[in-house]
Amino acid sequence: MAERRLGRWAVVFLLLVLWGAWPGRVMADDAPPLPPGYQAVAENERFRLYVDPTTLAFKLLDRRSGYLWHSGVDELEKGDRLNRAWHAFARSGLSIEYLDAKAVSKRVAIANSEHSLEVTPIPQGVAAQVTFLEYGITVGLRLQLEEEGVRVEVPFATIREENPAYRLGLVNLYPFLGATRGGQTPGYMVLPDGTGSLIHFADNTKAKTIFYGRYYGPDLGMIASVPFDPEVNRPYPLSFPVFGVVHGEGQNAFMAVIEKGAAYGELVVHPAGILTNFNFIHNAFIYNESYFQATNRAGAGVTIVQSRPNAFDVVVHYRFLTGPEADYVGLARSYQRYLVAKGILRPQSASTPHIGIRLEFLGGDKEKVLLWHRFIPMTTVRQMAAILADLEVNNPEVVYYGWQPLGASSMPPTRLALEEALGDLEALREVVAAVTAAGGHFALYLDPQAALAGEKGYSPRNDLALAITNRELRSYNRNHVHFLFTATALERRFRSLAADVADRLGAGLALDGIGWTLYGDFRKSRPLNREETIAAYQALLAASPTPLAFYRPNDYLWGLARAYYDMPLGDSGYVYTTETVPFLPIVLAGYLPYYGPALNFSPDLTGDILRQVDFGIYPSYFLTHEPTARMLTTRSHWIYTSSSAQWSESVRQTYRRMNALLGPVRGWPIVARQRLAAGVFATTYANGRQIVVNYTDQPFSYAGMVVPARDAVLQEVAP
Repeated sequence: MAERRLGRWAVVFLLLVLWGAWPGRVMADDAPPLPPGYQAVAENERFRLYVDPTTLAFKLLDRRSGYLWHSGVDELEKGDRLNRAWHAFARSGLSIEYLDAKAVSKRVAIANSEHSLEVTPIPQGVAAQVTFLEYGITVGLRLQLEEEGVRVEVPFATIREENPAYRLGLVNLYPFLGATRGGQTPGYMVLPDGTGSLIHFADNTKAKTIFYGRYYGPDLGMIASVPFDPEVNRPYPLSFPVFGVVHGEGQNAFMAVIEKGAAYGELVVHPAGILTNFNFIHNAFIYNESYFQATNRAGAGVTIVQSRPNAFDVVVHYRFLTGPEADYVGLARSYQRYLVAKGILRPQSASTPHIGIRLEFLGGDKEKVLLWHRFIPMTTVRQMAAILADLEVNNPEVVYYGWQPLGASSMPPTRLALEEALGDLEALREVVAAVTAAGGHFALYLDPQAALAGEKGYSPRNDLALAITNRELRSYNRNHVHFLFTATALERRFRSLAADVADRLGAGLALDGIGWTLYGDFRKSRPLNREETIAAYQALLAASPTPLAFYRPNDYLWGLARAYYDMPLGDSGYVYTTETVPFLPIVLAGYLPYYGPALNFSPDLTGDILRQVDFGIYPSYFLTHEPTARMLTTRSHWIYTSSSAQWSESVRQTYRRMNALLGPVRGWPIVARQRLAAGVFATTYANGRQIVVNYTDQPFSYAGMVVPARDAVLQEVAP
């Protein structure tokens, strides 16, 4: 062991001696005070990067402001509540959690473990290879300076597991980057929950445990099923792999954007007061998990670790802002610029001054009658056409749900076939043409992943994805329990139907499920991990012959979406968050039109309309021609109020009101949002228009105008 220790420090000593010979070495004549061991390794016009080669911790000097960012905690202070293990975790740029032979997970860091560490200079940074000697686990890391900040990479090819008694569970990357003590520093953390959430720095928190959130939700490939409970409102999955930290609004901020590896990424959030006195937030990446494998039908079994690690590369960009951009709006716009540069977001055409409105119609559903099913029509094609003509709205986004034979609770066909009681394809083509002429889009609803339980139309033996436990994956949506298709079955079914819809109807598809559900498949004929599934979905949907809209799509499908449906109006309501913000709407504004949940299901119609105006979200309604009572005996009884006779006037009034406010800013990015007073917010767009929303019960005076209680006003501001 002594020889290993001597060899390790010999490598470090050699590095320190040779450091001055590195290409691009920065002279430290103007360096800020740094702890011993940190060396300047790279710089550009904006930043200078310092690295400690013994821990891989870094410090980043923002040359624009002189602000120095720290990736760890150098010296402890009274009240920090960091024991030796936690201090080692805070000091280390990289730590791991390993799984032993009993599938018990434990954490070790560079700073508190016996290890070997090789550090090599590369352009604008360092490459490192760390081996945790006792466990035989090796992880490689590349740390490089780039134009907007720092790039961190963990190539899968560098990971080795050489001791069969231990497996790599996960890797933590720079957990204390930007960490703050209690409420000493003003600012907050930004979470990708719903539209966006803030946790303001404070000395105490209501939280009792650290938050762990998987990007894109849990992996059903590991857990097999999500419990079905229609009475439970589940939290929003983290749909975009981003977090942010602000040190004083208008002063300094950074965000982390995962380019690769998000499918196995986990967001870890610790507000001060839970276990330590620090606010910190970081990403971890999961390589192996334990699971319970039943060994008999009685339920006995053992907990074991997956046989093969999840294979994926990790690339994370840390983007740093200073000055007026250093707030959640600036972070959202930085993420927007990143997505535009990647070709994921493209500017929205503003050819019309009117906003859109999503109008979803239920065609019908089936009810059980003795030994067979009877179709209950709720909105025929002709009735839908009449409702649309009566509403007289611009740019309607029309979605037809329950169009297939026997309606919403039956499997959609692989070729276009309309339920006969609803009308024929010729009548439907006329509706498509009328909607298009009004500047809108028409789409058939489809959940391409869902194999409805108990229904015909697929092969349970060959078409269903399997969990690691060899059980079919089971989930639910819109009051239906369903299994999930393999990628092969999904591709076959989607290609056939999409081609037929494009050829015979000239309409689009509104895709549910696939936008927000991501799972690994352990079926032996074609196993796919979550990263591979993303690639398969992107390739399939990019080749679609018909336009696609998505319900709550994850970020990897934004570039393929014509529209975003069911944009959340807030966050999941976790007790430790302090404010809901429109981070996601700001990212998408001007690039991808987004529509909210159906307003006829809102418990606070006025409040939700104000929130949509505030966030730039377009309205939606769910309509039927027949009274809702007609479908009480069907699986569609979750649609508890929808009659056009009851809601048509509300649709017209809501559209007129929201179009007057949002129409003048349609297609323009959001450039600023500020709190004018408690419950009063002003959102500014790139064309110089500003919308002031007053959520309170009292009028509010601002800039020579009065915003009535529970209302909003549009005004011109200086560009």
